[in-house]
Amino acid sequence: MFGYIRPFTPELKVRENELYGAVYCGLCKSMGRGTRFYSRLSLSYDAVFLALVLASLRGERFVTEEGRCGLNPFRKKLIAADSPLLRFCSAASAELTYYSMLDRVNDERGMKRLGARLLLPAVRRMKKNAEKIYPFDTAYIEKCLGELSAIESEESPDLDRAAECSGKLLSYIFECGAPEGKRESAGYIGMCTGKFIYTADACDDLEKDEKNGAYNPLRFGEGEPDVKLYAAYGAMCVAADRAAGELSLEGCDGAEFSIAENIMRLGMVDCARRLTQEKKSERNRTGNGKRSV
Repeated sequence: MFGYIRPFTPELKVRENELYGAVYCGLCKSMGRGTRFYSRLSLSYDAVFLALVLASLRGERFVTEEGRCGLNPFRKKLIAADSPLLRFCSAASAELTYYSMLDRVNDERGMKRLGARLLLPAVRRMKKNAEKIYPFDTAYIEKCLGELSAIESEESPDLDRAAECSGKLLSYIFECGAPEGKRESAGYIGMCTGKFIYTADACDDLEKDEKNGAYNPLRFGEGEPDVKLYAAYGAMCVAADRAAGELSLEGCDGAEFSIAENIMRLGMVDCARRLTQEKKSERNRTGNGKRSV
């Protein structure tokens, strides 16, 4: 996961903002205990979103307690207490980090590729520890990534087709952590989230991929990049709205649900706007875009 799934903090209540920070810190500590201390460096906001969605579907409430962070040991702060849910989310984060690093080894060039190669053994140890916490179906994960690799090899311009591979992967992860009777809904939310993340990453990396000649579905096919960015914005907004609607239909409540809903209805939409409309304006200013939409 890449860090695109964040709350829209101006609309969070104070207690919700405190709980969000507590869950982030709780996940960090859980990763240190379960998937090696250095795995904390891979923690992203997306993993916090996973924890909030699963807590909402499970009807669980995070218990917070005062503790200290290694980065600022002189100041106490609220931290979510360790729980099976946090341990699962920390394992899921470590598992996905391994495959993300493997993708960098295959796709990057030069020093970036060398750096990824050097980090791969450590990340592989994270993965082994993660699978002691939860036995992820690595064959299915690799199948999803293999399908994506095939799409990239043929340089397909179909953004939705490529994004669906990411959606399948996150759908599986969300289902693994969901309770019986809620797995279908969790999988649908995961599918929407995965498609959102892939689309957001394609928009964010468009200029870099154009410069490096790397695969990006927005680079191929008919139509100008500005028009494709506009379409990508719509696709991301639809994915976020569908995910929020699915969680609402499950009748969830509590602060965990309120934060998750804020992320989907406001945070993800704000992220989509920044990654497309502002990038489009920047392209036009620098001469990379042919015309504005």
